[in-house]
Amino acid sequence: MVIMEIIGIVFGVVGVVGVIYTIYHSRRAQRKKLLVYEVSRSIALAQAFSPEDDYKLSVLFQRKGSIEEKIESVYTTFLKFANLGKEPIRGSDIAPANPLKVTVQGARILDIQVAGITREVNNVSLKNQVKEDEQAAAYVDFDFLDYRDGALIKILSVGNKGDISLEGDIIGMPEGIRDIEAIRPTSKTAGSISGLWALVIVIAGFLLSGYIFYLVIGSLRDVWLIFMPFGVLAIVVIISLIIDARPWLRGRASFPKSLDLPKWCRPLDYPASVMRTRLLAMEMQEAKTSKNEVKRKENKKGEN
Repeated sequence: MVIMEIIGIVFGVVGVVGVIYTIYHSRRAQRKKLLVYEVSRSIALAQAFSPEDDYKLSVLFQRKGSIEEKIESVYTTFLKFANLGKEPIRGSDIAPANPLKVTVQGARILDIQVAGITREVNNVSLKNQVKEDEQAAAYVDFDFLDYRDGALIKILSVGNKGDISLEGDIIGMPEGIRDIEAIRPTSKTAGSISGLWALVIVIAGFLLSGYIFYLVIGSLRDVWLIFMPFGVLAIVVIISLIIDARPWLRGRASFPKSLDLPKWCRPLDYPASVMRTRLLAMEMQEAKTSKNEVKRKENKKGEN
C-alpha cells in the first residue's frame, strides 16, 4: 500500500504541474498584441478598352472640389487590419519614429479612404495622404484597438493595384505587423506546442514512477501496478490538452464579419482559378448546346 501511495502522489503531482503549466502557457500566449492585415484582390470598376473599333469608351474621375480627368481604368482594392491579440493596442503604442501607414508601390492611386470600422469608438482615421506618380501612403491613426477591433481601407487605383501593405512599428510587437497568411499556420499549431510538453511531463512521470518502484521493491516484477492510477491521471491530461488546444480548435485566424468586403464587390472577388473554371464550364456548355443543335437539324433534315 505504501508503494501505491507513493505512485499516486507522484502521478498526482505530475498531473497538477501539467495543468498549471498548460493554463499558464495558454493565457500567456493569448495576452499579446497582434496587429495583422490582409489585402483583397483587385476588382475592376471601369475600363476604357473597347473590344471593337466602331466605338470609343472613356472613364472620368473627379474628386470632390476638383476638376475631372480622363483615365484608362479604375480598380478598387481593400486592405483590412485588426488586432487579433488579447492585449489592447493604444494609439500611443504607435512608434513615433515609424508610424503606422498604408503604402502602395507600382500604381497610380486616385483615393484612399476608410470604408468601415468595427466600432466607432475606435476612432480610426487616415491622415497626411501622399500621392505621387506610382507610389502613395496614408498614415493610420486610432484611439485604441481591443481584441478583433480594426478597419477596412478602400484604395482606388489606375490600372493594376500595385503592391499594397500596412507598415509601421507597434510598441510591444517586436515581431512587427504581419500579413494574416503568415500567422495562420502558427495559430493552427500553437495550441499543440505546450500540449506536447504536457505529454513529455506525463511520460517523464511514468518513468520516474517506474524508477521509484524499482528502488523500493528491488525488481520490476509487479511494475504493472504503476499503471493503476492512470485512469485518474488520464482525466487530468485530457483536461489539460483541451484547455491548451482551444486556439487550434478555433481553426484559422480570421477577421471579424464587420470587416467583410461590401456586398456589391463580393461576387467579383473570385480567385483566378475559379474564374477560369467557370469560363471553361460555360464554353463546354455552349459547345454541347451547339452540337445538340446541329444534331437536331440533321435529324429534322433526314425526316424531310
